[in-house]
Amino acid sequence: MSQPRRLRARAAGLALGLALGAFAPAAVAQVLPHEPAVDRLPNGLTVVTIPYDSPGIVAYFTLVRTGARDEVEAGHSGFAHLFEHMMFRGTRALPAHEYEHRMQHLGADNNAFTTEDFTLYTVTVPTGGVGDLIGIEADRFRNLFYAQQAFQTETRAVLGEYNKNAASPVHQMWESLSELAFGRHTYGHTTMGYLADIQAMPRYYVYSQQFFRRFYTPDNCTVIAAGDVDRAALLAQVTAQYGAWQGRRATPVIPAEPEQTAPRSRALAWQGTSPPRALVGYRIPAFSLDTADSAALEVVHALAFSESSDLYQRLVVRESKLLGLESWAGDFHRDPGLFVVEATLGEGITHDEVIAAVDAELAKVARGEVPAARIADVISHLRYRLPLSVETPSDAAQTVARFMALTGDAMAYQRYHDRLTSVTADDVARVARTYLTAARRNVVTLSPAASAPAGAVPASPNRPAPRLRRTP
Repeated sequence: MSQPRRLRARAAGLALGLALGAFAPAAVAQVLPHEPAVDRLPNGLTVVTIPYDSPGIVAYFTLVRTGARDEVEAGHSGFAHLFEHMMFRGTRALPAHEYEHRMQHLGADNNAFTTEDFTLYTVTVPTGGVGDLIGIEADRFRNLFYAQQAFQTETRAVLGEYNKNAASPVHQMWESLSELAFGRHTYGHTTMGYLADIQAMPRYYVYSQQFFRRFYTPDNCTVIAAGDVDRAALLAQVTAQYGAWQGRRATPVIPAEPEQTAPRSRALAWQGTSPPRALVGYRIPAFSLDTADSAALEVVHALAFSESSDLYQRLVVRESKLLGLESWAGDFHRDPGLFVVEATLGEGITHDEVIAAVDAELAKVARGEVPAARIADVISHLRYRLPLSVETPSDAAQTVARFMALTGDAMAYQRYHDRLTSVTADDVARVARTYLTAARRNVVTLSPAASAPAGAVPASPNRPAPRLRRTP
């Protein structure tokens, strides 16, 4: 079972061994070789079939459009991630050990992960096993069953996972940055949730069953099958196995975050061994295909912070003042989120100098000082990168799932690709000028305890969880 992970394609890796500017300005092929087919059952379950040239292999993914953003009740953060674990606990008809045995017998590779906005269950299986797999998956989504003891065992496993992650300074920094940037919205807690809430989870067996009924409903789920699969046969099997599934998704009221009007910062002191670090997050709008903003911000990630950027070449390559510089490109969200830059400091540079350098680089983009030819090269690279990243049925299913989680549209991945085509130099400067400003900036710095500035907060997961004003 996977640890939760953020779906971020970092701009530091944009080069992918290819030089920017190496592409001709010809039209780019479609992201997927064949357009997905979309069907919807009367109970609301969506079924997406993606033909893909992969003889004998099918990726069978189930998207649940529920993540940490839906955890509105104080004291109950982390339950979306918990259910990533609980969904492997089996049913009355197929207990956990039998479920694993059946999956192994099918030759299936199965896993799952959770984000702020969704949970994705991933299975890759030989084509001949798809029929049996559909019955197994339908059973666990319709009839998940676990006793109280099994629930408490899994909550302790989640606590162990949290403690393991908490040993990472970046985990501690991300928790702090989330709290700093979001005082009302549920993005204020990470996917793992607050430590105090995780420690209290064993007491909430009944609540967990309510959570399952509220969010694991057919209208909140999408089955995505990519590869060597026949649409008509798949739809008939899915209808037979999932058709009786009933329920409607709960609609929690997620508090809107007020606009940020002044910079915020927090300094952390780290007791372990780590170089100084900085996370800088600028408040940006939710992912959208109605404007060029999301695509243009992705271009800014590459222009300012990829390995080919002026800033990276100067601070990392030539001057060796930074051990690492990256930005969380592709970190899209359903609600307004953060444009995040991560820096690992070396010798001869301070946190203030790093933040000033990041601000200066973004200001240069905002003033329209980046050569038009470089912007065109970056856009060309991004347009080619998405199709080139889809190499397997699992890649295809995850690409569709990721963008569908944001919009509900099975073709959103292609619409985003088309948006990149229409981004202009003016769009790039406008989004940098509008959103990537000091007034919208949140900074978390981390220093070894011996050299931390006065007033630095110990980087510890044991701090009390804030009780934010949230509406259930």
